[in-house]
Amino acid sequence: MIYTTVRDLSLSRISLGTAPFGSGIPQKNAFDILDRYLDMGGNLLDTAAVYGFGLSEQTIGAWMQERGLRHRVYISTKGCHPSLPDWKKRVNEEALRADLENSLRNLKSDHTDIYFLHRDDEELPVSAIMPMLDRMVREGKIRYLGASNWTAKRIDEANAFSRANGLAEFSVSQIMWNSAQINKSKVPDQTLVVMDETEREGYLQNRIPVMAYTSQARGLFSHIQEKDYDALPASLATVYLNDVTKARAEQILAIAQETGLSPTAVSLARLLRDSVTCLPIIGVSSVARLEESMQALSLPDQYFRT
Repeated sequence: MIYTTVRDLSLSRISLGTAPFGSGIPQKNAFDILDRYLDMGGNLLDTAAVYGFGLSEQTIGAWMQERGLRHRVYISTKGCHPSLPDWKKRVNEEALRADLENSLRNLKSDHTDIYFLHRDDEELPVSAIMPMLDRMVREGKIRYLGASNWTAKRIDEANAFSRANGLAEFSVSQIMWNSAQINKSKVPDQTLVVMDETEREGYLQNRIPVMAYTSQARGLFSHIQEKDYDALPASLATVYLNDVTKARAEQILAIAQETGLSPTAVSLARLLRDSVTCLPIIGVSSVARLEESMQALSLPDQYFRT
């Protein structure tokens, strides 16, 4: 495993996404995946209050309690997601405190290591958002703050306000990012923030690490290896297929052929070598899939230089 330092946290560069744990993936299978991830040196678990309506957090909490190893892992969770199904914005202190307290109960922990606002509300000034987050940090419930689906520009604005007022700042971000060129206008959920040239330049300037979600592009490159482009599921083709993606796919598939690694692992290795610090969040359904994705760490540096 390789690690990167965020504040005083030494975080594994590959984070384990747990969204389906306890719902799509039964608890026993989730425990097996979590055990193997820990064995392989992983220590960063990503979840959210909205995942399985708490089942993901509850599964992590049960696993940490049964194994007695809360001290060996870092938890990132998220709150203030818009209400479902009406998508009403919920970035306010009442929702924040309710979501955070419920997450901590689910996780059987008195704190979370990183806490993300799951969405921004750009109608609110940062002066209305950062003080309420800072209060949660000062109460000891949150160690460090994260911004999920915030633009780099808005993060910079929030952090400038916090520095000027002695408040906690955002230390890490989460946006949609993978080795494909994402067709931003075709992403079904337009509240998601996508890595593009504007965002990239922002992160090169502010040096904030990005926990990339959808980092495996939903298996896109393995699909391309197995089938012709014309046979891609419409959901993948619509969001990802373009000339840039095709050029990257050819490079990834050539490296996969040479090294024997899966295209998914090679695509993750590309992110790990990006000039923006990336901590890909991987989603896996089995221990075998976990081990396949973690092979990204074994690819020599010579293959990708950005």
